[in-house]
Amino acid sequence: MSPEQFLSSSVWRTRMKTYFKLMDVDKNGVLTLSDFEEIANRLIQLQNDSSKNEEIRDMCHSLFQYFIAGGEPVDSNTRITEEDLIAKVAKTVSLIESPDKILEVARRKNEIFFDIIDTDHSGQISREEYRKYLAVYTGSQQPDHADQAFDSIDLDKSGSISREEFVEAHRLYWFEIGDDKDNSPLPYGVLVDS
Repeated sequence: MSPEQFLSSSVWRTRMKTYFKLMDVDKNGVLTLSDFEEIANRLIQLQNDSSKNEEIRDMCHSLFQYFIAGGEPVDSNTRITEEDLIAKVAKTVSLIESPDKILEVARRKNEIFFDIIDTDHSGQISREEYRKYLAVYTGSQQPDHADQAFDSIDLDKSGSISREEFVEAHRLYWFEIGDDKDNSPLPYGVLVDS
């Protein structure tokens, strides 16, 4: 799909706006490297394994540089507005042409996140683990918000999120345009008003 196809979808744009608001940790209206460094620090606090600290920091830095900033060099002065994010992500996701490549990209990033969230290493994400994960972004637990996100991903209604459900939810969120009747998973919670 072309960037224009993503950009012309009000559902997809609203998903990106939702993500932007969640990731703007300091609520200053722009995404910065410091937002992603703070998220990395919060994710590290969820872990009982300090051997993953650098991996988490590197992943958050790469996410900011290659996905949010469109592969451009980033530093402490890089500022990404909501419209910048929408345009850059539309371009980035449209560059991934084949369904197999999309699944590979979605899988790689989201398997790392899955392992971070699955703090008890059970191979499933519990409702409580997901609440703690979303609190990383918001700075506080919001059980109703987190439960809505959890329920949208737990497609088999087993009471836990499998690795496959997690990866697929994020793939649909980022790489599918959606329509007015969009019922795709909402891994970051209810969409913001567009």
